[in-house]
Amino acid sequence: MIEKLRKRIFYLVFISISIIVLGVIILFAILNYHTTINTAVMMINRMTQIGLIREETDKPPRQENIENQREIEGVYHVIVRDGSIDNITDNDDIDEKIEEYALEISKKNVRDDSGIKGKYIYNVRKRGENTFEITFMENEDAINHANSILLVSVGLCILSLIAIYIGAKKISRTIVKPVEETFEKQKQFISDASHELKTPLAVIEANADVLENEVQNNKWIKYIQNEIESMNKLINELLMLAKIENIDSIRELKQINLSKELEIIISMFESMAYEKEITIDSNIKENVMLKANKEDIEHIVSTLLDNAIKHTESKKQVIVELNKEKNDIIIQVKNYGEPIPEEEREKIFERFYRIDKSRNRKEKRYGLGLAIAKSTVEKYNGKIEVSYKDHFTIFKVNIPV
Repeated sequence: MIEKLRKRIFYLVFISISIIVLGVIILFAILNYHTTINTAVMMINRMTQIGLIREETDKPPRQENIENQREIEGVYHVIVRDGSIDNITDNDDIDEKIEEYALEISKKNVRDDSGIKGKYIYNVRKRGENTFEITFMENEDAINHANSILLVSVGLCILSLIAIYIGAKKISRTIVKPVEETFEKQKQFISDASHELKTPLAVIEANADVLENEVQNNKWIKYIQNEIESMNKLINELLMLAKIENIDSIRELKQINLSKELEIIISMFESMAYEKEITIDSNIKENVMLKANKEDIEHIVSTLLDNAIKHTESKKQVIVELNKEKNDIIIQVKNYGEPIPEEEREKIFERFYRIDKSRNRKEKRYGLGLAIAKSTVEKYNGKIEVSYKDHFTIFKVNIPV
């Protein structure tokens, strides 16, 4: 539970800070990139305004303008009409790629656009139907500056993510530490209190048995014995919960025949089912092997079967299934009856949570069985979930092998 809390806080901190920091870096990079491009475009527009580059596309270039264009090194003017080159700067040193770039840009069919193509910064204007005036300016300094901004931004993003990851780890540990200490103290208290209660409870039970022998059919003694039984069950569940939550308490694992174990557990509940006029049907795949602790498996399946029988309507059925799919062993316990409300399905695995508190109290149920079963399953890196289909409540356990 503490590990889950730590992970949630880590992801929350990591994602939140990452969005803010990366957003600032990306915004800075975009603004600088566009500033660089816009500065170059302003130079192109200035040249156009002073007549160094022909303004009107529907008139042939004047001879003096052509001569001036030749004097401007690295500036090329292209007219694209109806998807083909209509006019281009008369320059012997013109790059062959210019025509290719111009045709590619014109296909975007954008009225006003600018950007980088190869080693050129370009500016495009739409001058008529299917007619584009495109100016290319060779400016390696501006292009290198724009590219360096992008590279620096990518580097900053990577470094920032690493720094945020380390920081988020430390922050999550710091935030969770007081909770972890409190939780450890709580577990220790539960364990100590349960052990301390067992002795006086055993004394009370022994004295009640002596009194029962001396005073026959006394209802007060029966009440005492019933409550002692309830207290014993609660104490044992608390001790098991404290033991399960300690990951170091995993006992020696052995290869067991899970199919046979489930058949034995089912036979243990047949008398309980018979009293309620319930049938237990099974569909168990043979010779399913699992490396596990026998007591853990017994507790998981017993809890689910006990829960299923107590919540099944009379003269209905409980179904136990065991299958192996790829690398997962799947145990399903189904019972016919009313569905668990959707909003309650996750909560039933919480400690001391009971849907019908008055009924569970009467039946000496304290809401620990499913919590212990879930903790046990998770120790095997598995998961347990509940669903409802065709009038059956289905508890499904997945354990990887």
